[in-house]
Amino acid sequence: MDNSNLVIDNETNMLSVPLDEYCNSLKGIYRMSNRVIFVQIPQFIFKSFNPEIAKKRGYYAFPPTGLQYLYESINRRGLEIRILDLNFEVLKKVVEENFNYENWLDLLKEILNEFQPSIVAVSCMYDSGIYALMQALEFLKGENRYVVITGGVIPTYEGESFIKKGLCHFTVQREGEWKINFLLDKLSGENKGFPQTPGILFQYKGKYYETSGEDITPDIDTNLIDSYSDVHVEEYYRYGSLNPFSRIAGIYNTPFAAIQLGRGCRGICTFCSVRDFIGKKVHHRSVEKVIEEMEFLIKNRGVKHFEWLDDDLLFFKEDFERILETVISRKWDITWSANNGLIAMSIDEKLIKLMRDSGCIGFKIGIETGNPEMLKRIRKPGSLDTFRRVSRLFDKYPEIFVGGNFMLGFPGESFKQMLDSLRLFMELGLDWGAFTICQAIRGATAFNEFEDRFSSQMDSKGNNVRNFMPVRESVKGHIPTAKTVCKGLDVFKIDPESLPNEDLVKEIWFTFNMVGNFINNKNLGPGGKVDKFISWVEMAQAAYPAIPYMCLFLAVAYVIKEDKDKAKEYFDKVVIFGNTDYWQERFAAFGLNKLVDKFPQSKVEAFKSIELLKQYVNMPD
Repeated sequence: MDNSNLVIDNETNMLSVPLDEYCNSLKGIYRMSNRVIFVQIPQFIFKSFNPEIAKKRGYYAFPPTGLQYLYESINRRGLEIRILDLNFEVLKKVVEENFNYENWLDLLKEILNEFQPSIVAVSCMYDSGIYALMQALEFLKGENRYVVITGGVIPTYEGESFIKKGLCHFTVQREGEWKINFLLDKLSGENKGFPQTPGILFQYKGKYYETSGEDITPDIDTNLIDSYSDVHVEEYYRYGSLNPFSRIAGIYNTPFAAIQLGRGCRGICTFCSVRDFIGKKVHHRSVEKVIEEMEFLIKNRGVKHFEWLDDDLLFFKEDFERILETVISRKWDITWSANNGLIAMSIDEKLIKLMRDSGCIGFKIGIETGNPEMLKRIRKPGSLDTFRRVSRLFDKYPEIFVGGNFMLGFPGESFKQMLDSLRLFMELGLDWGAFTICQAIRGATAFNEFEDRFSSQMDSKGNNVRNFMPVRESVKGHIPTAKTVCKGLDVFKIDPESLPNEDLVKEIWFTFNMVGNFINNKNLGPGGKVDKFISWVEMAQAAYPAIPYMCLFLAVAYVIKEDKDKAKEYFDKVVIFGNTDYWQERFAAFGLNKLVDKFPQSKVEAFKSIELLKQYVNMPD
């Protein structure tokens, strides 16, 4: 962030004067009560939102864990506190009442009129929420009834912009537990012993200020039990999901929850902002607090599946193992997953066995690239040898679904280097390769020169935000690229040393996904675990109902499973959704039209059809 317009006074007692005066002036304007509401805004991109996907529970419905930590941090101040998860409320209304999602602000107005808070704190984590965040802030400031605070990843890096535009009274940067308490001391006139802290931005008498002081790491060793009074986590599964893990293995109709051991990451990956946002230290909760929270959710809210949110779950490996041992010893009938990506170097056979025995249905490992030069450039903690070592361990525990996270389109990444990622994925024999488009992220060192893009996203209120999954940019699942961009197997003819542009990277993503995850998926071959493929793709398809190649390969998978009725059901969908020029062109590019014309009727024929597709692909050496 450009601090040139901020007045930063490092003399603590001098800086407190404008903050105290500003807070006193706000108390003179607004009716200050003891009511505070934390708001999580919708997390989806409105321009591509599809109510039919919502009804199939295809959108993310993550509980507002960050706001729950803030709730717990101020819970002893004698305040009336509410948490409003608008992402959940909008999805619920769309599913149950055919609610017009464009009127989502009506839900916020309704709760505010009912609760009558004096302080409204709005959080936004991802670029997908910029549009909703700015709409919410414009509404709140226009009401002129509340002290408005905003925080999270986007306000951390765009705080000055929000202040300049008059969208809020304060922006809170980075972790907010300590900062919100310091600010509440100033607004209430109380003194709860929170010393001055940096990272609070505000405007007073035409000048912009940023507080200074010691940046103290917040103590997160608590459970979130009290905060669940406002978060009905047992209902979230009815209206969305965490990821395909929360929908597979028979748990599609089972309550889920998010859980967290630690915050931060040991890695210094250049494409990630976690280290910049959290700091160098990885801090965590005690095993006892985590277990208390899990037990409450299991016994009081009926939760049967947990998703670990940690960016570096295995940093406190011994504590994590103790948690898994406790789950096993208490014989909790639960499942769990870890989609964020485990650091491979921390995985050994003892851990894998504990994971399996404690109910792990699957996890991802963070690989990002199969090119050794790129691994060093992005400072990924891992090596090709490490990935190969742990993949051999995974072969011993085939009941666990293991995916690898890969990114395409790093700054300065050549096509040859991207191709190494596809080759490594196929060599490792993982169940799935989660290929995504590398996104420019605020606070990540790889994108220090992307200020113009970030500014344009703010100026357009998020209308030009790109999705890390290209098929998400269109309601129909079409990838919007120029007609002149090479597609299908032609991408393998790209000059290996060239640096593909954004349109071309989208097409590379499509081809890698098709070749790696469908045509060459190990679970569609003899000896594979076809149920793993079916469970993952069926649940992923909830988010992409109109994409016919998913239906086609599911039809083949059910032929392998010898379930003719399900095979016909999915093949009929191929006929319905695939009968457009766009999809017929896509199918022909990979020889899928031949598979449709001569669809296999037996397991043997299905294996032969997949082998013919592999030969048709003919990847370059």
